[in-house]
Amino acid sequence: MDKKTILITGGAGFIGSHLCDYLIKQGYKVICVDSFFSGKKQNIAHLLNNKDFTLVKHNIMYPLKQKFERIDHIYNLACPASPMQYQFDPVLTLRTSVDGTRNMLDLARKYNARMLQASTSEVYGDPLQHPQNEKYFGNVDPLGKRSCYDEGKRAAESLCKDYHEQYGVDIRIVRLFNIYGPRMMFNDGRVISNFILQAILGEDITVHGNGHQSRSFMYINDLMSAFDKLMSLSFEDVGMLPVNMGNPDERSIKQLAEDVKKVSTSDSKIVYIDYDSVPERWGDPQQRCPDILRARTLLNWQPKIDFNQGLSKTIEDFKARLGDKTKVIVFAPSYYPLEGPAEVALKNISEELLGYELHLIVAKMKSGLKSKEKIGKITVYRLGAGNSFDKYLLPFTAPFKALSLHKQHDYQLAWGIMASYGSLAAVLFSLLSTRALLVSLFEGKIDETRYIRSKILRPFYKLIFSRAHYMQVVGELTQQQLAWLEDDKQTEGVDLEKGWGYVAKKTKEKFQELEILSSRL
Repeated sequence: MDKKTILITGGAGFIGSHLCDYLIKQGYKVICVDSFFSGKKQNIAHLLNNKDFTLVKHNIMYPLKQKFERIDHIYNLACPASPMQYQFDPVLTLRTSVDGTRNMLDLARKYNARMLQASTSEVYGDPLQHPQNEKYFGNVDPLGKRSCYDEGKRAAESLCKDYHEQYGVDIRIVRLFNIYGPRMMFNDGRVISNFILQAILGEDITVHGNGHQSRSFMYINDLMSAFDKLMSLSFEDVGMLPVNMGNPDERSIKQLAEDVKKVSTSDSKIVYIDYDSVPERWGDPQQRCPDILRARTLLNWQPKIDFNQGLSKTIEDFKARLGDKTKVIVFAPSYYPLEGPAEVALKNISEELLGYELHLIVAKMKSGLKSKEKIGKITVYRLGAGNSFDKYLLPFTAPFKALSLHKQHDYQLAWGIMASYGSLAAVLFSLLSTRALLVSLFEGKIDETRYIRSKILRPFYKLIFSRAHYMQVVGELTQQQLAWLEDDKQTEGVDLEKGWGYVAKKTKEKFQELEILSSRL
């Protein structure tokens, strides 16, 4: 009997990669389609040599032009799904849900394939009905912070219904409720991954609001069996009504924080942050819990994996992957034992960036210094003969040294320290490697607003800043200076008076955004 061929969009993502594994083990041929905007090649690297696995790099916002011998089933999972990801480029998020779903429906129609559309509990918004069943219309703000994702998924469901009614496409819709497990992205903005990462790094576990808001979490393995059962049924059995898939084991965010701390044996403190200080979290639903009666009845299915059992496996996976931290290539004119404002800043910030591995390329500048050594948490590579002339050669030698290291370490972003010879090298590396670039200026106390303006507009600096994707100005800044810097959305003023911990936090936020951007360049 011929093997069925299954096409999975978003197949290199968290859920998609687990589905690839599951279906390969079930004996299917799998075509994995991913743009790598939020998916990771590491998630499916172990499948690349499997004769039944095919990887296609493609953005489903555009029609898929490849010709396939057959496609029996399509799982449309492609869409940024975490707040940080989908709010980073809301137009892309909306288009992925609408244009991407339409393209997959056209493909299903062309190949007479059965299609599963992965929708979300977000279609219920901040629900006025609890728990939520599939007949509930939801309470969604079409202009809210989350609307690009919420309304995109609602529109995708409508498209699926219309393609079935107009063209007879065999479709089924699932609404997913907070799936968790191994391979979740570290810095994706989801509450469970945030808490786990903070706990195992010893950082404060930050709860937004009072922690009384609730969620329901389902372990990834339970979802795989539910998908399989649903796709084995005919459309006549399923109908057009969506199917909630989640675990009705509801818990408060406060309880989640305590569970993560306990299971990870962490010494982290649980701290509560007022919503007014995190406007990006405005519009968070206060309750979220699925009514899964339809799934129980239709599929004879319900989640089996205990939350703390799944949490333990997820924490183990996070700890294992932290051994392979996100790598950042850094460029600066010099580093310790030479010391100046930039060296002090970089040293202090690196102590706080626990989830990152920093590789620093500098000019040697002084004889007797090692060409490579580990100083604190930074691996330092020094280039040159050991004299002051080395810094002038750095823009020409450092990019090629970095490209050589990049082949080995796969840097996720570049960081230029100060607008000088190192940052010129960072610009060239960013262009050649298609990696996003952050430039940070550590200015100490800045007496006049016009000093910043004049400095940024100098031709030498302008070249660097025009090529940087983001720029930080770190110093003891007045409110006037901060306001002036905020005029440019690519420039961020960071007040040094709040301490190095604050500067590191703001730098990490930029790193997270740049990791996303690097995947798109």
